[in-house]
Amino acid sequence: MSRRGLVVAGGTALTASAAGCGWFSTDADSEGGGGGDKGPEAPMLAERVEAGDLPPVDERLPNEPLVVNVTESMGVYGGTWNTVITGASDGPWLWRTANDGHLLERSRDWEEIRPNIASSFEQNDDASEFTITLREGVKWSDGEPLTTADVDFAFNDVALNEELTTAVPTELSSPDGTPIELEIVDDYTFIVRFNTPKPLFREDMAKGVSGQRFTMYPRHYLEQFHIDYNENAEDEAIDEGFDGWVARFTNLGHLWNFMWENPDLPTLLPWKCVRPVSDSDHALFERNPYYWKVDEEGSQLPYMDEVRYDITTDVETMFAHAINGDYEFHSRHFNDNAHRADAVDNEASGGYTVIELESSYSSDMNIAFNMNHRDEGLREVFQDKQFRIAMSHAIDRQELIDVLWNRVGEPTQAAPRPESKYYDEEFATQYLEFDTDLANEILDDAGYELSGDTRTAPNGTPLEFAVIVADDALLGSVWIDALDMIKGMWEEVGVTIHINSQPRENWQNAVNEFEYDATVWTGDGGNIDEATSCYWYMPAGPGGGAFFARQWSELYTNGDTQEELVAEPPAHVEEQWDLYDQYQTEPDRATREELFKQIIEIAKEQFYAIGTVRGQGGWALVSDRLRNVGGAMPQNPTYGTPGPAAPEQWYITEDE
Repeated sequence: MSRRGLVVAGGTALTASAAGCGWFSTDADSEGGGGGDKGPEAPMLAERVEAGDLPPVDERLPNEPLVVNVTESMGVYGGTWNTVITGASDGPWLWRTANDGHLLERSRDWEEIRPNIASSFEQNDDASEFTITLREGVKWSDGEPLTTADVDFAFNDVALNEELTTAVPTELSSPDGTPIELEIVDDYTFIVRFNTPKPLFREDMAKGVSGQRFTMYPRHYLEQFHIDYNENAEDEAIDEGFDGWVARFTNLGHLWNFMWENPDLPTLLPWKCVRPVSDSDHALFERNPYYWKVDEEGSQLPYMDEVRYDITTDVETMFAHAINGDYEFHSRHFNDNAHRADAVDNEASGGYTVIELESSYSSDMNIAFNMNHRDEGLREVFQDKQFRIAMSHAIDRQELIDVLWNRVGEPTQAAPRPESKYYDEEFATQYLEFDTDLANEILDDAGYELSGDTRTAPNGTPLEFAVIVADDALLGSVWIDALDMIKGMWEEVGVTIHINSQPRENWQNAVNEFEYDATVWTGDGGNIDEATSCYWYMPAGPGGGAFFARQWSELYTNGDTQEELVAEPPAHVEEQWDLYDQYQTEPDRATREELFKQIIEIAKEQFYAIGTVRGQGGWALVSDRLRNVGGAMPQNPTYGTPGPAAPEQWYITEDE
């Protein structure tokens, strides 16, 4: 087996009753506001209603549409949000910009979890049972209603289908790996039962893919491709050039990738795909006529007509367009220190403003040695805490800051940030002193003998290895330059590294197969998502788990490993796993936090990974024509920047 009486109802501040037809009146002067001068719907949709192609807006909206409070001012309809992606693999940016459909959602400041697709969300006393009510009248983008029939299909026919889903998602399983029990009560209400308390289920339903597990598979469309509902699905799929029904179903309706590739797939997003990402030069998403949110005047959102994603793999080309003012909002790919000064210098000519993003990373570059290395000699070296301490003391972080971080930043370890409730100053500052003599002394005492320019471990293994880097990641170029500087620093203590930069896809494959000596990545889990993106503190967490112990992470998450364990997890890792098991099932928040603090304490003692520099955070480019963005916001993958800033209520104006 793998290890692993709150009511949110009504949403008074965010949802409102549709009582009073004036909300949806086409008469701007009618009682109730009628959407003010802008009307109750976008002109492009009103034209379709007039032509008989669409039903009236009040028939397209749910009984109680979710009301979005605008950030700064009531908007106007029209315009295109221009932004950019690298291609089909750039799912994270698509997911953060044009996304929606979670049962619950987070507030912009991340402090509040509130209704979204679910109009109510109730849990029993020990958080083992959740009663969820869908917002009645929400429709897919083709006008078909969203009901619990879709929920049933998503769980029983997708999540539990072993051909479509290799393992039941953790958010739909009890901590011991047992799938939930799903009870459909009526067309809009369903009950989720776990065999033990699952207090984090509520948080799961307000983030990323997790919160959309029940609401992103339109049954009425996808049944035709599913073998359980269409006995000819296999033959039809092969006739269309697919390997079989599973390949066709996945290509046309997969939750992560193909919602961006299939224009026919009904969606709950504010904008729907009309030109797929696989097109060579740009992708295009057009407003969803059945989108289920309105502003405070009752006017249907989104304000902007469409989102256009230019497609290019060259970061400098992206940046040239950005500073020319070609993008309304962008905070990915080029928003690093290397481009910051030029972006600020060109604000006036480009007609945009650079806004700061609040970093949540422990450090901008953490270094992980592969403690699950297949080579016994290197594995023993990387598991040696004294080796890791010496390598930390051999890094001149201030030089990195002066040269690569524009002299803005501070040295830090891979530990929670000062803003975090889990901050431990001793953890964040240990072994930061740059002292080559001390590093050499530690290695000498640990038996690493120097012969010529390179040391040899007590087991006979030379201290010479490669560090793999995803060169097209956000900070890829900075990481390469930083490692090049660290390479010279480590040579002073008899350690030789080779920098192996490669495309992110290749890097990801190597990491997943733990075919690497060492690697670097951002310090996720520094703030906001410490206990979920916990892979710098223990062998666990999303995306395959810890970079320093991928196979141990697999063991914890899946209860087994795909190949024989290269090394048994030590007692302190087992202790962390036991604590995390308790954390995941403890209904009391204060007790949960105390449990995670114990996990952090062990991480401090074991010093699994090396941190480098906590910089000033990223930045976003915002057109002077774009309104309601609201300024600074967190930069965090779990947060999904800029998703919680509600892009559906952003609007474009010619007034500057």
